[in-house]
Amino acid sequence: MKQSHLGALQVALGATFWSFAGVLGKWLTWNALTINGIRSLVAVILLGIARKSFRVRLSRGTALGSLAVMLTSLLYMAAIKLTTSANAIVLQYAAPAFVILFCWLFYGQRPNLRSVITAALIMLGVVLCFADKMGGGRLAGNLLAIVSAVTFALVFFCARMPDTNPADYSYLGLMLCVPSMLFGFFDPGMSARPTQWLAVLGLGVCLAGGYYFVSAAMGRVSPVSAVLLSNLEPVLNPIWVALFLPQLGEVPGGLALLGAAIVLITAAVYALTGEKPAAESKKGADVRHG
Repeated sequence: MKQSHLGALQVALGATFWSFAGVLGKWLTWNALTINGIRSLVAVILLGIARKSFRVRLSRGTALGSLAVMLTSLLYMAAIKLTTSANAIVLQYAAPAFVILFCWLFYGQRPNLRSVITAALIMLGVVLCFADKMGGGRLAGNLLAIVSAVTFALVFFCARMPDTNPADYSYLGLMLCVPSMLFGFFDPGMSARPTQWLAVLGLGVCLAGGYYFVSAAMGRVSPVSAVLLSNLEPVLNPIWVALFLPQLGEVPGGLALLGAAIVLITAAVYALTGEKPAAESKKGADVRHG
């Protein structure tokens, strides 16, 4: 299997892990800070075991990447409390546009027509998935979700920085989220019910699995490819809710199914037919040896 194809598969697996956050989050009545801190603690323990190390090697890229991971996690959890979950996840997944912009501004890598068309099609598919549910959100939540799109783009962009290991900054970023679990002592929605704790443990597993596979893929695919393929998350998210919690009545309609098909097909074609330019391949090698 080609390295680029393996990387695409790893991003798809990571996005699939992240996509279960929606159905698990439906069980939780806790505050966003409580949820984020406890799920991050679980993820830190699991990733530390998987990495066989609880240490990180600091660099400028690692510091910026860890900040991006922490802010993305906090902003997204806050956004879904202030606006609709559909608004929050669609706005966050404007990230590909910011990755393309950052690569252009900082590396002089002008986007090719194929990447622009792919980004446009995937964004169209994501918006269609939530076309019937968009709107009704509050301005503050929508703004936080847009900011989270910028920080989410940085998660992928930082993999290109010299002497930077995505596994290190993903791990450190989740460690920085852990202190927010202390808010649980003041959280009126905190509950000791077993289902609540099972849900938050599941969220931790999904968070760890997502970052484990996406971090492993960073040296094999470009940031643009990685962030485009990660758009599988907002497509799969409502599907799991409809399948496992049918009593909620959140069954995808015709537009949602059309949007899901567009995203899945576009991402698959992009991953299987695209070859990285030589400049990207070289920088990817620099990341792997960083």
